[in-house]
Amino acid sequence: MARTWKRREFLHAVAAGGALGGLAWGADDEPRPFTEARRQAIEAEVRSRAERQLERARLVVDYYRIGRKIAYPLPLEELILPEVNVPSIPVYPWATWLTWTLEERIGCLGWAAQWFDHKEARQRAAADLAALARWPRFQQYANPDLSSAHAGRILWTAATRWDWVESGLRTSLHEACRRHLEAVLPASDKLYASVRTKDDVLRREAPHALLHNIPLIGTIGAALTAAAAGHPAAELLNERIHALFGAVLDLRAKGYTEGVAYDGYVLDFAADWLAALPDGERSDLLDHPGLNRYLEQSYMLGAPGAAEQVAELSDVEPREMPFHLAAQAKLLRLRPDPLRRWLLGRCPLDVLRCDALAALGGAAGVPAIAAPPAGALDAHYAAVLRSGWEAEDLAVAVSCSNSPTGHIQNDAGTLVIGTRGRWLITDPGYQQYVEGDQREFTVGPAAHNAPLVNGSGPAEKRPRRIVLDSASPTLHRVAIDLTACYPAAVKSLVRHVWLSGKNLVVVADELDAGQQPQAVYHWHGHPDAAWWFEAGWALVALGAAQLWVACSRAEISGADLQRLAGSRGQLSLVSTIDGASPVVWWVFALAANRPALEVDVSGRQIRVLGEAFRV
Repeated sequence: MARTWKRREFLHAVAAGGALGGLAWGADDEPRPFTEARRQAIEAEVRSRAERQLERARLVVDYYRIGRKIAYPLPLEELILPEVNVPSIPVYPWATWLTWTLEERIGCLGWAAQWFDHKEARQRAAADLAALARWPRFQQYANPDLSSAHAGRILWTAATRWDWVESGLRTSLHEACRRHLEAVLPASDKLYASVRTKDDVLRREAPHALLHNIPLIGTIGAALTAAAAGHPAAELLNERIHALFGAVLDLRAKGYTEGVAYDGYVLDFAADWLAALPDGERSDLLDHPGLNRYLEQSYMLGAPGAAEQVAELSDVEPREMPFHLAAQAKLLRLRPDPLRRWLLGRCPLDVLRCDALAALGGAAGVPAIAAPPAGALDAHYAAVLRSGWEAEDLAVAVSCSNSPTGHIQNDAGTLVIGTRGRWLITDPGYQQYVEGDQREFTVGPAAHNAPLVNGSGPAEKRPRRIVLDSASPTLHRVAIDLTACYPAAVKSLVRHVWLSGKNLVVVADELDAGQQPQAVYHWHGHPDAAWWFEAGWALVALGAAQLWVACSRAEISGADLQRLAGSRGQLSLVSTIDGASPVVWWVFALAANRPALEVDVSGRQIRVLGEAFRV
């Protein structure tokens, strides 16, 4: 019988053992094993992807953020930048998506050749690798960039991990690794000239300026090719990355993050780099408490019943950027962890990149826990309240970050509500760089659901979490003081959020903003959701889920439903509350029928579904 862990006991074990390494499993508490069926499913997925790649004469790259698809000829003999206009961006980063798609293609073919001795996959992968090794350049921009990182990792993987690569091709790959390293190294040297230890980063007034994901990932790619080529610069690069990534891990305790997608992007490359190091040179990073924060973000922010569907707060795209899961799969081999295995065991294989599947296939013996505790959870740049992990559970994630990075937006207090594998109340979840309506929709004042008070939304990342606790096993609460995020005219704004059981989320915005404050709300629904309006309530319907929405200060009607310019499908409930003081209540109830809402005459207490809430 699987053991159910109490939250305090679970967190004590995490602190003691580095994730779940310190748990003592008794005979009746054995974690669930990695099944033979799961291993076979991983192999079948890799084989199926390789077969699909064999059918393709061109590499189709989906530039989904700008709505373009480009069909590059195969094998790709050089880094080609298509002559396609992108409004407002003269030099679009075409090579980023190109190389990460090429990496996936070659990975599918290469691992099929490695695991199954697949002759045709081996021939096609060899042709693609031979062409890549001849590229005159491996990067689009002068600084270490993402295209150079992916190209370098492809070369490193083929040169160091695949036995089937013939000697002539291997020699070409080693030479390409040398050229790659020598092209990237001067810019990395210039950028990080002042960095020898992590203290060189941490003592700076703005240490995050040296830690942006792009040059860090690009430098890791160069370290991989240096290792594969046996280049003397490998030692210098390893020292540099050790300092930079060590600084990242230290700063995470102070709130530094780029969100689960971009944090995971860095960690994905760092995990490969760590695997290439001798044991004695990586233990301090693998044992660093900051490393667990990545895992906590990844599993705590998943939608109920869909672990891979992480909450789209700030710049996060769960399906398009699953690098954080690939990173956890690679770390599973370096630090076997039942919690990490539990997370990966809940992810459908079709969302994982091929290198994640390859890593999972090599970690078949790692067991998984039954489930971690739910309740009130600290996901670091967000607070999460959840009844559990299964599809029928309910979760709400609330953004709360002081991170200075660009991928964390001014969205403090914004919340998303999820059940049955999807977030019914959501957020744009990405940052459009092309100027126009879509950029305004993703980062403008209406992008998030903290209220616009007298025309102003959060403009500073200075939230203060004042409560995160559980009043009972079924009632959880978070309260965030948003006052410092707003202009000085907002004297006080605290957002209180409760989760009750599996069917109720209550939000109370306690506001002081002068004599006649006005609050405007924008609640974005899932792009596939349908809406209905009845007796002052709205209904968000998606599959079997029916989420009723009401406000204590407004009669909601169909006139409030809008499709804002730039939306990729979301419909938005836009409600204006005049005299929005002292408290504006919002109720979100999963129910077959519209519930009753009672508001106390003071405006500070409500009753719904038999429960009372007060601020």
